[in-house]
Amino acid sequence: MRAVAAAARGLDRERLAWKVHLALAGAQTGFALFPIFGKLALGSIPPFVLAAIRVVSAALLLELVRRASGAQPIPRADRGRLFLFALLGVSFNQVLFILGLSMTTAIHTSILMSSIPVFTLATAAFLRHETLSPRAVAGMLLAATGAFLLLSAQGFDWESRFFRGDLLLLANCLSYSLFLVLSRPILARCEPLTFVTAIFRYGAIPIVLVSLPAIRSFSPSSVTPSAWASLAAIVFFSTAIPYFLNTWALARTDASRVAAYVFFQPLVASGLAILVLRERPGWMTAVAAALILAGLAVSIRRARLPLRPLP
Repeated sequence: MRAVAAAARGLDRERLAWKVHLALAGAQTGFALFPIFGKLALGSIPPFVLAAIRVVSAALLLELVRRASGAQPIPRADRGRLFLFALLGVSFNQVLFILGLSMTTAIHTSILMSSIPVFTLATAAFLRHETLSPRAVAGMLLAATGAFLLLSAQGFDWESRFFRGDLLLLANCLSYSLFLVLSRPILARCEPLTFVTAIFRYGAIPIVLVSLPAIRSFSPSSVTPSAWASLAAIVFFSTAIPYFLNTWALARTDASRVAAYVFFQPLVASGLAILVLRERPGWMTAVAAALILAGLAVSIRRARLPLRPLP
């Protein structure tokens, strides 16, 4: 009987592993589509307006799903920390990302997003949430060299929109990495749907306040049909769905493992940027991407995905 029970537990863990892998792959595919849809939407929608509409729409959509599913509300004792997580994972993250995307290319955006695991590993090690091995340090140095090379392509010129956009994207990576590491413990006792709904609800408030001047001068009649369609795709396929999948997976594995799936982003986003947006990366961009991806490959161990089933 013990052997049968052990075999059943092993099978359950194997099924959970596949679900986690699929959730992470789906989440990163959705995130990878954002630079493409974002560039199309930013053609006639200002960055702050896009950020406000994206977050408010996603918050309303997630709240409707949460109520329909009967998910429990956030415990009162956790609400204070949720505001911090909302700032890091939604407010700062969304504004920095969209502003950066509006200034640089979709290919640069997807490559720099690949540095999220580097920031996550460093943050987790600094806060003593995870152990930083020599291999991880070597990988981080490789990835950092790639990011430095990408920035140097703009000559470190603050007057360059591309340079400023790349810096904003790196700041976005740091903010999201802090969110991944710090929010992991609370997910051990909160339902993923409840958690992601709450951080979008709290995170939407600062974004709307900052975006008010841009919203007042915004003219919906000037927005093209393709921009509206891209905005709808951003809300559903690049925000609500991937955030929920990412949060569900984060509750069941380490933050660095979740971040590792950022590998998907440059592959999907860069290919689509070339096909859809007609962007053409130079040789320095290609070398920088190779260094960042090589750094991730070195720093992330090949061990099986460590699972942490919720009670």
